[in-house]
Amino acid sequence: MSALGYHVRIRLESDRQLHTSPAHRRAMARTIVRVAAPWSLLAFGCAGVHLHFVALCNHEEAGEIARRLEIGLQRTRSFGVPFLKVHRKELVDQQHLFSAVLYDIGQRRHHELAADPYLEATSAPDLLGARLLGSHLIPRIREHVPELKRGHILAAFGLADSTLASEATDPERLREAVLAAAALPAFSGKGPDMQVARVVFIALAPPSIRSGDLADLCRVATRSIPRLRKLPVPPELLRAAGVQLALRQRVDALTEPARLPG
Repeated sequence: MSALGYHVRIRLESDRQLHTSPAHRRAMARTIVRVAAPWSLLAFGCAGVHLHFVALCNHEEAGEIARRLEIGLQRTRSFGVPFLKVHRKELVDQQHLFSAVLYDIGQRRHHELAADPYLEATSAPDLLGARLLGSHLIPRIREHVPELKRGHILAAFGLADSTLASEATDPERLREAVLAAAALPAFSGKGPDMQVARVVFIALAPPSIRSGDLADLCRVATRSIPRLRKLPVPPELLRAAGVQLALRQRVDALTEPARLPG
């Protein structure tokens, strides 16, 4: 009986951390999605010291994805130690496939993830529509892992199955939500991805924010704000940023101290 796919784990020597900041997590997510593009990646998740991914591939391909991923991660961030031998687990039936995907997006249940409350080092934001980077994983999951429902993904964040609706928020939180939805570390430099993210941030920012403050928040000259306002707002990133903002507000509410009456 041939395998449906493989569940792969990679880790560094001495259990060195693979990510320690939102910038690291977003760079890691970009590397994983880029490297695995030639194969059918289904899910991924990193709990800090080890990275898992699930792909529809054979044994040799699983090793090749891992090899390229290790090279890509070392180029993104020099760790100073080599990776250990790759662990590959054959997924022989649909239940194994579902369990592996659920494991990768549900890292919160298996590890202490206070450092990554929004699961940016997993594919959970992509599957929820809160990040554009891996939006192609959604139809792939629907086809190959139909058992995975929205409730499973929300549960990975510690949330009940309900509608995500964003509320008014401060500009800095909004900025982080837009950057996370675009999988960008910060507003810095130029390029099409950076410009699109700035356009979405400005479109979502409260009208009361002055142009000078907007410029400071998205790291451009004040004179650039009128030009950016006139550019078309990409609906895909606009939707993802809205979901990301609502998701963050719900996750933050889990850890906020309860208000006493009166």
